Amino acid sequence: MTDRAAAAISKGSAPPDPLIGRIIGERFKIIGLIARGGMGKVYRAEQAPLGRVCALKVLNPNYAGEHDAEFHKRFFLEASLTSKLTHPNTVTIFDYGRTDDDIYFMAMEHLEGHTLHRAIREAGHFSEQRATHIARQICRALREAHALGVIHRDLKPANIFLVEHGDEADFVKVLDFGLVKKVAETSGDELTKAGLFMGSPKYMAPEQISGEKVDVRTDVYALGIIMYEMMTGKVPFDSATSVNILMAQVKEAAASLREMNPSVEASPAFEETIARCMRKSPDDRFRSMDEVLAALKRINAGPNRVPAFLSPSTSDLGRLPPLLSTSSDGPQSVSAFTSQPPGKNGSKSVLFLAVLGALCIAGTLGYVALRPGPPVSASVQPAVLQPAVPPPALVDSTRAMAATAMVKVRVNTDPDGAGVKEDGVELCSSTPCDILYKGSDADPSRDHKLMLTRQGYRPETRSVKATDSALTVKLAKADVPRLVPQAAARPDTAAVPTGYRTDVPY
Repeated sequence: MTDRAAAAISKGSAPPDPLIGRIIGERFKIIGLIARGGMGKVYRAEQAPLGRVCALKVLNPNYAGEHDAEFHKRFFLEASLTSKLTHPNTVTIFDYGRTDDDIYFMAMEHLEGHTLHRAIREAGHFSEQRATHIARQICRALREAHALGVIHRDLKPANIFLVEHGDEADFVKVLDFGLVKKVAETSGDELTKAGLFMGSPKYMAPEQISGEKVDVRTDVYALGIIMYEMMTGKVPFDSATSVNILMAQVKEAAASLREMNPSVEASPAFEETIARCMRKSPDDRFRSMDEVLAALKRINAGPNRVPAFLSPSTSDLGRLPPLLSTSSDGPQSVSAFTSQPPGKNGSKSVLFLAVLGALCIAGTLGYVALRPGPPVSASVQPAVLQPAVPPPALVDSTRAMAATAMVKVRVNTDPDGAGVKEDGVELCSSTPCDILYKGSDADPSRDHKLMLTRQGYRPETRSVKATDSALTVKLAKADVPRLVPQAAARPDTAAVPTGYRTDVPY
């Protein structure tokens, strides 16, 4: 063997992983390596005695060292908080701990799939339907976390995993709560060390970059960036250096979806939802994941959306194929409009009528041709098929329907963030927003009574018509009753459980 070949073999070989085959925590046998990173490794493991395959996250003992003395505390914080999350769209934590030889581990469900980051790279950009489907699941996962007083702070496509769940594709699993923070923290033990920059610049909210107070709206901002990237294939702010990205997040306005990617097809409602999530000031964003979820549910599924087949253009009437029928006067044209909308069943009905009409015509003409009778006079002209012209009443009604298919009323309040209801039905979860009316609701003579409510303000009722382009309401603060001081609550004297979990800062 030559020296060059020996050197190549030596270079290609690597020492065996000492953890392969080892049992961690007396129950997790490591089978193989899944992934590695600067913080540690993720292994495929089998939990005894259940025989359950799981993913075992093991910290690199040399990670951070003296540069980040609080890292192990954050690891246990992530494990303790994530283990309390039970939503199907959040990764499940089975167990966590530390071995006698200082190996920190976290056992979680094993996932087969790929990250949202990879899915975007492969697809280029998503359709609105796929993007809203994924975003709604992220909202539900974070809604549970926020209800427990926990914010993620590092939400990005690389931390969102897509799996197949039964017959459902793009089933979301939110991962890596490594930068989680208790919103209601009152102790001085802040795990974000001074001078230690934490987060992903492309998805960080301005208040997070500036070192100001963060809350659930910080995750709302990151979700807005993710939805923007799913639709365009690009993040709104990108640069060769992190400093330039951070400055743009704080100061620059994002380009519209179509400016970033001209091939994007997004409804105005979805574009407005994304833009509101990405507002620079937290006060201008959605106040919760519940509000974001409500806005996403109304996109492409609201009761005020007009189906395309209910509002045909009058210019298309002349191109509609006619059906023929017979009468005592001979063949005549009949409009192809039916009361049934286009679709699978509607197409079969039209085809059936066409075949039936053709058979009737053939039978009638054959009967007339074979029936004896007086000779036809030279002055009698043969029947001529008339061109397919829709009845005037149908044209007029279609034009009227197209003219009043949908109208929009803009609702603004001072301050923003009020909900809008009509007859007890929520039309808008947070102003400013657009109320859409169609059909009989768009009748200019009809009054619509809207109820506007916002926490801390008195409810307001206003009447609008479909012809009103906008409605602006000044909200008055509600009277706050004076509270009688109560005796101070006694401290909780419940026993603290023993074990390594007592070191976890809650």
